[in-house]
Amino acid sequence: MSLTSFYFLFFVLCTVLLYYVVPAKYKWTVLLAASVVFYISYSVAGIFILTATALITYFSALRIEKIGDGYQSWLAENKQDASKEERKARKKASQSHQRRYVALVVTVSIGLLFLFKYYGYFASGINRAFSTHLWTAENLLLPLGISFYSLQLIGYVVDVSRGLTKAEKNPLKVILYGSFFLSIMQGPFNRYNHLMPQLCGEERKRLSFYKFKLAVLKISWGYIKKMCIADQIGCIAREVFSNYAKYSGLGIALGMAAFAVQLYADFSGYMDIISGIGELMGIEMPQNFRQPFFSSNISEFWRKWHITLGAWLKDYIFYPILKSKVFLHMNKSLSKTLGKKTGERIPTYLGMLILWTLIGAWHGAGFNYVFSVGLLQFIYIVLGEITTPLTNRLNNALRLKKGSLPLRIIQSVRCTLLMMFAWVFFNSPTFTDGAHMLGRLFSGKPSLGQITAVFNTDSEVLTGSMKAWLPYLFLCVLVLFVADLLHEKGVFIREKIEKKPYVFRMLVYLAIIFTIIVFGAYGEKVNVNDFIYFDF
Repeated sequence: MSLTSFYFLFFVLCTVLLYYVVPAKYKWTVLLAASVVFYISYSVAGIFILTATALITYFSALRIEKIGDGYQSWLAENKQDASKEERKARKKASQSHQRRYVALVVTVSIGLLFLFKYYGYFASGINRAFSTHLWTAENLLLPLGISFYSLQLIGYVVDVSRGLTKAEKNPLKVILYGSFFLSIMQGPFNRYNHLMPQLCGEERKRLSFYKFKLAVLKISWGYIKKMCIADQIGCIAREVFSNYAKYSGLGIALGMAAFAVQLYADFSGYMDIISGIGELMGIEMPQNFRQPFFSSNISEFWRKWHITLGAWLKDYIFYPILKSKVFLHMNKSLSKTLGKKTGERIPTYLGMLILWTLIGAWHGAGFNYVFSVGLLQFIYIVLGEITTPLTNRLNNALRLKKGSLPLRIIQSVRCTLLMMFAWVFFNSPTFTDGAHMLGRLFSGKPSLGQITAVFNTDSEVLTGSMKAWLPYLFLCVLVLFVADLLHEKGVFIREKIEKKPYVFRMLVYLAIIFTIIVFGAYGEKVNVNDFIYFDF
């Protein structure tokens, strides 16, 4: 059930109507049924894997909470009589017992994720290297959303062990948390204590006509991003990346820029669609994008791009690593020998290296993923921190004041170019293909002919009238840039639209409908079915 199909729109309409028809205390059952139907439309077998993982998580969370309650009961009864050592030993034993159940959930979730997403890649590599005949899992299909619901369920059971949330008593609600149709495909990552009170609370927010119009505008903007920008400009990116040996110089640069716009419009468009649908039911989805291309450095970029993934990995991997006994001991030892500042920096950088390697691996099996959105990002960030004094001196020499418009433009362009470079490997079948494509970027003399070659009749770019299509595409990208610029300045466009006179609003609505219908599927090479992050 593709999000760009009429089937999905009908599905959403039925879900929203039922959501407001049933009594508020049963609204979660509508969302559970909708989530199961949505999931089965993609994978019947996958729902059993998700359910099994959710049930193991459910029982483990109950046991963790029971162990914790048992310790608190013992402590209340023996607070006066028990010695400090006895209380400490009892607490340690309780935490150790809890960690076994956390480890069970982590082992099951990560084990299944490895089996379905990574095992085939590693088995094939071993077979090639050692002439073995390991099973390569060629008959296994990647369950829908396994990269997302696996981490969410791990986060839930960890929060229960930390005492941040109570264990859920209803197993169906844990299944709903893992399978919720608005986040199962591409996120965002929802925390249990943020999402579930909204889904299962016995109160329901009132949907006013004003909120309804704002939600529809957000959904429509998401579809424009996806169908009218990402899928259209994706034709250019697909042509260049698939046939990079035919192009050089500016032609390669055009393909790189096209993919950067495609990836952003595709992913952020999806988030606008699902968060808009959430607004129709009074459900607030966490923000996952915040104008990342206006970032001043790579660290800021990743605080604005796929925000919930970064937050999850920091809370459940990065900070626990830094607080582990091994890293605390490393910090202490290095501080004594190398000084406090260096002693603190080395463990932090090592933790960051582990974090970014995992981020790259999460995106997919293959060194191109580990390098492009993993190791290379780590290198960018570390080099950025190390060279900060040098860049500050250079900015002062050029009289570029901190926060000034010229400096912000330079920083944003620099950050965007660095990410475009990384995404060459991300969008290439292999690391070698990415390296060869970048080699083509610096070959040949710069000329406009390298760009026009992309639009030759034998290329895979859209059929139809190029004279009409290219200005339209340029206009859409310009609108996307202006919209993000206004959002960066705190201007909320859809609220502004709804405050305008009736005639103006009608013209905007008609322009949106016209754009989606006419340009949303223009050209026989356009693919409006798949979102890029659907594969991850």
